[in-house]
Amino acid sequence: MELKKTPLHAEHLRMKARMAAFAGYDMPILYDEFSGGMLKEHLLVRQAAGMFDVSHMGEFWIRDIDAVSFLNHVSTRPVSKMAAGKAQYSMLLRPDGGIIDDIIIYKIDDQTFWMVVNASNLEKDWKHLQNEATRFPKLSLENVSEQTALIAVQGPQAADVVQTLIPKAIDLKYYHFFSPQKDWIVARTGYTGEDGFEIFLPSSSAVELWTELENRKVMPIGLGARDTLRLEVGFPLYGHELTEELWPQETFASFAVDSTSSFLGSETARKAPRYSPLAISTNSSKPIREREKLYIGDQEVGYVTSGSVSPIKRTGMALCLVKSEALLSKPKTFMLESAGKRREALAQDLPFVTTARVKGKKA
Repeated sequence: MELKKTPLHAEHLRMKARMAAFAGYDMPILYDEFSGGMLKEHLLVRQAAGMFDVSHMGEFWIRDIDAVSFLNHVSTRPVSKMAAGKAQYSMLLRPDGGIIDDIIIYKIDDQTFWMVVNASNLEKDWKHLQNEATRFPKLSLENVSEQTALIAVQGPQAADVVQTLIPKAIDLKYYHFFSPQKDWIVARTGYTGEDGFEIFLPSSSAVELWTELENRKVMPIGLGARDTLRLEVGFPLYGHELTEELWPQETFASFAVDSTSSFLGSETARKAPRYSPLAISTNSSKPIREREKLYIGDQEVGYVTSGSVSPIKRTGMALCLVKSEALLSKPKTFMLESAGKRREALAQDLPFVTTARVKGKKA
Protein backbone atom coordinates (compact mmCIF):
# COMPACT_ATOMS: atom_id res chain seq x y z
CA MET A 1 0.00 0.00 0.00
CA GLU A 2 1.43 3.37 -1.04
CA LEU A 3 2.11 5.78 1.81
CA LYS A 4 0.28 9.09 1.91
CA LYS A 5 2.22 12.35 1.82
CA THR A 6 1.57 15.55 3.76
CA PRO A 7 1.60 18.91 1.90
CA LEU A 8 5.12 19.44 3.30
CA HIS A 9 6.59 16.17 2.05
CA ALA A 10 8.83 17.85 -0.54
CA GLU A 11 10.15 20.20 2.17
CA HIS A 12 11.19 17.24 4.29
CA LEU A 13 13.04 15.69 1.35
CA ARG A 14 14.73 19.03 0.62
CA MET A 15 15.89 19.14 4.23
CA LYS A 16 17.17 15.54 3.85
CA ALA A 17 14.93 14.23 6.61
CA ARG A 18 15.12 10.59 7.53
CA MET A 19 11.66 9.37 6.52
CA ALA A 20 9.62 6.40 7.73
CA ALA A 21 6.07 5.06 7.62
CA PHE A 22 3.84 6.40 10.40
CA ALA A 23 0.03 6.05 10.52
CA GLY A 24 -0.05 5.42 6.77
CA TYR A 25 2.06 8.50 5.94
CA ASP A 26 5.67 8.97 4.89
CA MET A 27 6.79 11.12 7.80
CA PRO A 28 10.07 12.76 8.96
CA ILE A 29 11.61 10.95 11.93
CA LEU A 30 14.63 13.27 12.25
CA TYR A 31 16.59 15.83 10.23
CA ASP A 32 20.09 14.76 11.24
CA GLU A 33 21.92 16.38 8.30
CA PHE A 34 20.04 19.62 8.91
CA SER A 35 19.66 19.67 12.71
CA GLY A 36 22.48 17.49 13.96
CA GLY A 37 20.31 14.62 15.20
CA MET A 38 17.39 13.73 17.42
CA LEU A 39 19.05 14.75 20.69
CA LYS A 40 19.72 18.24 19.35
CA GLU A 41 16.16 18.48 18.03
CA HIS A 42 14.79 17.53 21.46
CA LEU A 43 16.98 20.05 23.31
CA LEU A 44 16.15 22.77 20.79
CA VAL A 45 12.44 22.51 21.66
CA ARG A 46 13.21 22.53 25.39
CA GLN A 47 15.49 25.57 25.09
CA ALA A 48 14.27 27.62 22.10
CA ALA A 49 11.66 26.62 19.49
CA GLY A 50 11.12 24.05 16.78
CA MET A 51 8.45 23.32 14.17
CA PHE A 52 6.67 20.04 13.49
CA ASP A 53 4.70 18.86 10.48
CA VAL A 54 1.70 17.09 12.01
CA SER A 55 -0.53 17.38 8.95
CA HIS A 56 -1.26 13.65 9.17
CA MET A 57 -3.69 14.33 12.03
CA GLY A 58 -7.44 14.17 11.33
CA GLU A 59 -9.86 17.10 11.48
CA PHE A 60 -13.66 17.03 11.53
CA TRP A 61 -16.33 19.73 11.59
CA ILE A 62 -19.36 19.06 13.85
CA ARG A 63 -22.14 21.52 13.14
CA ASP A 64 -25.84 22.35 13.52
CA ILE A 65 -28.48 22.41 16.26
CA ASP A 66 -27.64 18.95 17.65
CA ALA A 67 -23.88 19.54 17.81
CA VAL A 68 -23.75 20.05 21.60
CA SER A 69 -26.02 17.08 22.35
CA PHE A 70 -24.03 14.88 19.99
CA LEU A 71 -20.64 15.79 21.49
CA ASN A 72 -22.00 15.39 25.04
CA HIS A 73 -23.01 11.87 23.98
CA VAL A 74 -19.78 10.73 22.27
CA SER A 75 -17.08 12.49 24.32
CA THR A 76 -16.05 11.96 27.94
CA ARG A 77 -16.31 15.64 28.90
CA PRO A 78 -19.39 17.76 28.21
CA VAL A 79 -19.02 20.69 25.84
CA SER A 80 -22.09 22.47 27.23
CA LYS A 81 -20.10 24.74 29.53
CA MET A 82 -17.25 25.45 27.13
CA ALA A 83 -16.82 29.06 26.11
CA ALA A 84 -16.36 29.95 22.46
CA GLY A 85 -12.65 29.99 21.64
CA LYS A 86 -11.84 27.23 24.16
CA ALA A 87 -10.26 23.85 23.39
CA GLN A 88 -10.82 20.72 25.49
CA TYR A 89 -8.98 17.40 25.67
CA SER A 90 -11.35 14.45 25.74
CA MET A 91 -11.86 10.85 24.62
CA LEU A 92 -14.16 8.77 22.45
CA LEU A 93 -15.26 5.49 24.01
CA ARG A 94 -16.89 2.30 22.85
CA PRO A 95 -20.14 1.32 24.61
CA ASP A 96 -18.09 -1.09 26.77
CA GLY A 97 -15.77 1.74 27.88
CA GLY A 98 -12.78 0.88 25.70
CA ILE A 99 -10.90 3.93 24.41
CA ILE A 100 -11.43 4.53 20.69
CA ASP A 101 -9.22 7.63 20.66
CA ASP A 102 -8.10 10.69 22.60
CA ILE A 103 -9.15 13.91 20.91
CA ILE A 104 -9.28 17.69 21.24
CA ILE A 105 -12.56 19.56 20.68
CA TYR A 106 -12.56 23.27 19.78
CA LYS A 107 -15.72 25.35 20.26
CA ILE A 108 -16.37 27.99 17.60
CA ASP A 109 -19.93 28.66 18.80
CA ASP A 110 -22.92 26.68 20.14
CA GLN A 111 -23.49 25.05 16.77
CA THR A 112 -19.95 24.77 15.41
CA PHE A 113 -17.11 22.60 16.72
CA TRP A 114 -13.76 21.43 15.36
CA MET A 115 -12.44 18.00 16.40
CA VAL A 116 -8.87 16.80 16.02
CA VAL A 117 -8.15 13.07 16.11
CA ASN A 118 -5.08 10.85 15.86
CA ALA A 119 -3.96 9.92 12.36
CA SER A 120 -3.81 6.21 13.15
CA ASN A 121 -7.47 6.26 14.22
CA LEU A 122 -8.86 8.66 11.63
CA GLU A 123 -10.99 6.20 9.64
CA LYS A 124 -12.12 4.33 12.76
CA ASP A 125 -13.12 7.58 14.49
CA TRP A 126 -14.97 8.86 11.44
CA LYS A 127 -17.04 5.65 11.14
CA HIS A 128 -17.77 5.72 14.86
CA LEU A 129 -19.01 9.32 14.74
CA GLN A 130 -21.11 8.65 11.66
CA ASN A 131 -22.74 5.65 13.34
CA GLU A 132 -23.56 7.60 16.49
CA ALA A 133 -24.82 10.58 14.45
CA THR A 134 -27.81 8.61 13.15
CA ARG A 135 -29.75 9.39 16.34
CA PHE A 136 -29.18 13.16 15.95
CA PRO A 137 -31.25 14.40 12.97
CA LYS A 138 -30.06 18.02 13.09
CA LEU A 139 -26.35 17.35 12.81
CA SER A 140 -23.73 17.88 10.12
CA LEU A 141 -20.39 16.06 10.08
CA GLU A 142 -17.59 16.91 7.65
CA ASN A 143 -14.20 15.26 7.36
CA VAL A 144 -11.70 17.88 6.13
CA SER A 145 -8.51 15.98 6.98
CA GLU A 146 -7.26 15.81 3.39
CA GLN A 147 -7.67 19.57 2.85
CA THR A 148 -6.09 20.58 6.17
CA ALA A 149 -2.43 20.99 7.15
CA LEU A 150 -1.17 21.35 10.71
CA ILE A 151 2.12 22.92 11.78
CA ALA A 152 3.10 23.00 15.45
CA VAL A 153 5.60 25.53 16.80
CA GLN A 154 6.80 24.52 20.26
CA GLY A 155 9.31 25.80 22.79
CA PRO A 156 10.02 28.71 25.19
CA GLN A 157 10.58 31.05 22.23
CA ALA A 158 7.53 29.88 20.24
CA ALA A 159 5.41 32.89 21.18
CA ASP A 160 8.12 35.34 20.12
CA VAL A 161 8.33 33.69 16.72
CA VAL A 162 4.63 33.15 16.02
CA GLN A 163 3.62 36.68 16.96
CA THR A 164 5.82 38.03 14.15
CA LEU A 165 3.52 36.20 11.73
CA ILE A 166 0.24 36.19 13.68
CA PRO A 167 0.36 39.14 16.11
CA LYS A 168 -2.79 38.27 18.11
CA ALA A 169 -1.46 34.79 18.93
CA ILE A 170 0.53 36.22 21.83
CA ASP A 171 -2.74 37.11 23.60
CA LEU A 172 -4.08 33.55 23.58
CA LYS A 173 -4.43 31.72 26.88
CA TYR A 174 -3.42 28.07 27.12
CA TYR A 175 -5.95 25.75 25.42
CA HIS A 176 -7.64 28.66 23.66
CA PHE A 177 -7.71 29.46 19.95
CA PHE A 178 -8.84 32.00 17.35
CA SER A 179 -9.16 32.26 13.58
CA PRO A 180 -6.89 34.98 12.13
CA GLN A 181 -8.34 34.39 8.65
CA LYS A 182 -10.77 32.11 6.85
CA ASP A 183 -9.96 28.39 7.18
CA TRP A 184 -7.20 29.03 9.76
CA ILE A 185 -7.27 28.04 13.43
CA VAL A 186 -4.41 29.06 15.73
CA ALA A 187 -4.46 27.25 19.07
CA ARG A 188 -2.17 27.56 22.08
CA THR A 189 -1.85 23.82 22.48
CA GLY A 190 0.80 21.19 21.85
CA TYR A 191 2.26 17.79 22.67
CA THR A 192 5.69 18.65 24.07
CA GLY A 193 4.98 20.15 27.49
CA GLU A 194 6.37 23.49 26.32
CA ASP A 195 4.53 26.66 25.40
CA GLY A 196 3.56 26.72 21.75
CA PHE A 197 0.95 26.86 19.04
CA GLU A 198 -0.75 24.47 16.66
CA ILE A 199 -1.71 26.15 13.41
CA PHE A 200 -4.41 24.55 11.24
CA LEU A 201 -4.52 25.95 7.74
CA PRO A 202 -5.43 24.95 4.17
CA SER A 203 -3.00 22.45 2.67
CA SER A 204 -2.28 24.92 -0.12
CA SER A 205 -0.83 27.42 2.39
CA ALA A 206 1.37 24.98 4.33
CA VAL A 207 4.62 25.44 2.39
CA GLU A 208 4.39 29.23 2.64
CA LEU A 209 4.03 29.14 6.44
CA TRP A 210 6.77 26.51 6.79
CA THR A 211 9.10 28.72 4.72
CA GLU A 212 8.27 31.83 6.78
CA LEU A 213 9.14 29.92 9.94
CA GLU A 214 12.34 28.60 8.39
CA ASN A 215 13.27 32.17 7.44
CA ARG A 216 12.95 33.02 11.14
CA LYS A 217 15.52 30.33 11.97
CA VAL A 218 12.97 27.88 13.37
CA MET A 219 14.39 24.38 12.99
CA PRO A 220 12.29 21.41 11.83
CA ILE A 221 11.76 18.65 14.40
CA GLY A 222 10.96 15.04 13.56
CA LEU A 223 8.64 12.49 15.15
CA GLY A 224 11.55 10.92 17.04
CA ALA A 225 12.06 13.97 19.24
CA ARG A 226 8.31 14.52 19.42
CA ASP A 227 8.06 11.13 21.15
CA THR A 228 10.80 11.77 23.73
CA LEU A 229 9.41 15.26 24.39
CA ARG A 230 5.94 13.95 25.18
CA LEU A 231 7.38 11.08 27.23
CA GLU A 232 9.44 13.41 29.45
CA VAL A 233 6.22 15.14 30.54
CA GLY A 234 4.15 11.95 30.77
CA PHE A 235 1.73 12.59 27.91
CA PRO A 236 0.04 9.34 26.78
CA LEU A 237 0.21 8.08 23.21
CA TYR A 238 -2.62 6.18 21.58
CA GLY A 239 -1.67 2.58 20.84
CA HIS A 240 0.67 2.59 23.84
CA GLU A 241 -0.86 4.12 27.00
CA LEU A 242 -4.34 4.31 25.45
CA THR A 243 -6.02 1.38 23.64
CA GLU A 244 -9.46 -0.08 23.00
CA GLU A 245 -8.70 -2.71 25.64
CA LEU A 246 -8.25 -0.09 28.37
CA TRP A 247 -10.78 2.02 30.24
CA PRO A 248 -10.01 5.73 30.83
CA GLN A 249 -9.52 5.26 34.58
CA GLU A 250 -6.67 2.84 33.83
CA THR A 251 -4.63 5.52 32.05
CA PHE A 252 -2.78 8.78 32.58
CA ALA A 253 -5.71 10.46 30.76
CA SER A 254 -8.27 9.66 33.47
CA PHE A 255 -8.62 13.40 34.21
CA ALA A 256 -10.44 13.74 30.87
CA VAL A 257 -13.55 11.96 32.15
CA ASP A 258 -16.39 13.95 33.68
CA SER A 259 -17.46 12.38 36.98
CA THR A 260 -21.18 13.14 36.77
CA SER A 261 -22.38 13.36 33.16
CA SER A 262 -23.73 10.50 31.07
CA PHE A 263 -21.99 9.64 27.80
CA LEU A 264 -21.32 6.60 25.65
CA GLY A 265 -19.35 4.16 27.82
CA SER A 266 -19.76 6.23 31.01
CA GLU A 267 -21.03 3.31 33.11
CA THR A 268 -17.85 1.32 32.54
CA ALA A 269 -15.70 4.44 32.83
CA ARG A 270 -16.66 4.64 36.52
CA LYS A 271 -15.86 1.03 37.47
CA ALA A 272 -12.88 0.16 39.65
CA PRO A 273 -9.78 -0.06 37.42
CA ARG A 274 -8.26 -3.44 36.61
CA TYR A 275 -4.92 -1.84 35.79
CA SER A 276 -3.07 1.28 36.85
CA PRO A 277 -0.62 3.51 34.97
CA LEU A 278 2.83 3.83 36.47
CA ALA A 279 5.88 5.95 35.68
CA ILE A 280 9.34 4.57 36.43
CA SER A 281 12.92 5.77 36.05
CA THR A 282 16.38 4.25 36.38
CA ASN A 283 19.76 5.61 37.41
CA SER A 284 21.32 4.43 34.15
CA SER A 285 21.46 5.95 30.68
CA LYS A 286 20.46 2.60 29.21
CA PRO A 287 17.14 3.03 27.38
CA ILE A 288 14.01 1.40 28.75
CA ARG A 289 12.23 -0.37 25.93
CA GLU A 290 8.54 -0.91 25.18
CA ARG A 291 7.16 -4.28 26.36
CA GLU A 292 9.91 -4.87 28.94
CA LYS A 293 8.37 -6.81 31.83
CA LEU A 294 7.94 -5.30 35.27
CA TYR A 295 8.37 -7.34 38.47
CA ILE A 296 7.93 -6.94 42.20
CA GLY A 297 10.20 -9.62 43.58
CA ASP A 298 9.48 -12.72 41.51
CA GLN A 299 5.94 -11.62 40.61
CA GLU A 300 5.34 -10.22 37.14
CA VAL A 301 3.00 -7.26 37.64
CA GLY A 302 3.04 -5.32 34.36
CA TYR A 303 4.99 -4.07 31.37
CA VAL A 304 6.40 -0.95 29.74
CA THR A 305 4.03 0.82 27.32
CA SER A 306 6.53 3.53 26.28
CA GLY A 307 10.18 3.86 27.22
CA SER A 308 13.35 5.72 26.32
CA VAL A 309 16.12 7.85 27.85
CA SER A 310 15.43 11.40 28.98
CA PRO A 311 17.65 13.70 26.89
CA ILE A 312 17.50 16.21 29.75
CA LYS A 313 18.24 13.89 32.69
CA ARG A 314 20.18 11.25 30.72
CA THR A 315 18.43 8.46 32.66
CA GLY A 316 15.93 5.79 31.66
CA MET A 317 12.26 6.77 31.76
CA ALA A 318 9.11 4.77 31.03
CA LEU A 319 5.35 4.70 31.29
CA CYS A 320 3.95 1.32 32.33
CA LEU A 321 0.71 -0.58 32.84
CA VAL A 322 0.47 -2.56 36.07
CA LYS A 323 -2.15 -4.76 37.73
CA SER A 324 -3.97 -2.48 40.17
CA GLU A 325 -3.71 -4.86 43.11
CA ALA A 326 0.09 -4.84 42.77
CA LEU A 327 0.15 -1.14 43.69
CA LEU A 328 -2.03 -1.35 46.81
CA SER A 329 1.03 -1.39 49.05
CA LYS A 330 2.53 1.53 47.10
CA PRO A 331 5.82 -0.15 46.21
CA LYS A 332 8.69 2.15 45.24
CA THR A 333 11.09 -0.36 43.73
CA PHE A 334 10.51 -2.61 40.71
CA MET A 335 12.63 -4.85 38.53
CA LEU A 336 12.72 -4.51 34.75
CA GLU A 337 13.39 -7.62 32.71
CA SER A 338 14.73 -7.66 29.17
CA ALA A 339 16.30 -10.64 27.39
CA GLY A 340 16.37 -12.55 30.67
CA LYS A 341 18.33 -9.85 32.51
CA ARG A 342 16.92 -7.67 35.28
CA ARG A 343 17.72 -4.20 36.57
CA GLU A 344 16.19 -1.94 39.19
CA ALA A 345 13.69 0.83 38.49
CA LEU A 346 11.98 3.27 40.82
CA ALA A 347 8.40 4.55 40.84
CA GLN A 348 8.37 8.15 39.65
CA ASP A 349 5.98 11.07 39.97
CA LEU A 350 5.30 12.78 36.66
CA PRO A 351 6.63 14.70 34.88
CA PHE A 352 10.12 13.32 34.47
CA VAL A 353 11.09 16.85 33.42
CA THR A 354 9.28 19.96 34.65
CA THR A 355 8.36 22.49 31.96
CA ALA A 356 6.49 25.76 31.70
CA ARG A 357 3.26 23.88 30.94
CA VAL A 358 3.72 20.72 32.99
CA LYS A 359 4.78 21.47 36.53
CA GLY A 360 3.86 18.24 38.29
CA LYS A 361 1.23 15.57 38.71
CA LYS A 362 1.06 12.30 40.53
CA ALA A 363 1.86 9.03 38.78
